[in-house]
Amino acid sequence: MKRQRRRGAPRPLLGLTALGLAAGIAAAVPARAAELNGPAEVVDANSITVGGRIIRLFGIDAPDEDQTCRRGGAEWRCGQEAGWALAERLERHWVLCDTKPAPASPEARPEASAADLTAVCYLDGRRIDVNAWIVENGWALADRRADVYGPQEQAAQRAARGLWSGTFDPPWLWREKKR
Repeated sequence: MKRQRRRGAPRPLLGLTALGLAAGIAAAVPARAAELNGPAEVVDANSITVGGRIIRLFGIDAPDEDQTCRRGGAEWRCGQEAGWALAERLERHWVLCDTKPAPASPEARPEASAADLTAVCYLDGRRIDVNAWIVENGWALADRRADVYGPQEQAAQRAARGLWSGTFDPPWLWREKKR
């Protein structure tokens, strides 16, 4: 005897298939990054604030404000100078930032928190990548975990710009020694 299904009763197999298809499509389509824009204030060479939110610049690692380097036989406050260079570049400009997930790392920065945003920020619409600019001008290194901005770092090193005008510990090693 054939069992009759009530009209309007759900078809379990069809429901699961549709659910699986929807999940597959959702996984295949990347989520759009959150976008923040407005005037920026520099926290340090690694971070800015936009609209009161702290944004860590994605793909870079700059010296902390109290890090020192050596140039011409003398010690200089390269971390402070890196922050000043970024502040001068962003002065009186509106930035546009696309948030990104922070690169995972077992040696994550202790001052970073879950509330921090990580982003690539731009000037002049999207014509100038601020993150690339700070690396290309030698005030930050490419973050090895993110695998971006390597060519900009090499260009800064060849031209002896910023940090590359003297000797320095990479920021992550300097932090490690400081601990």
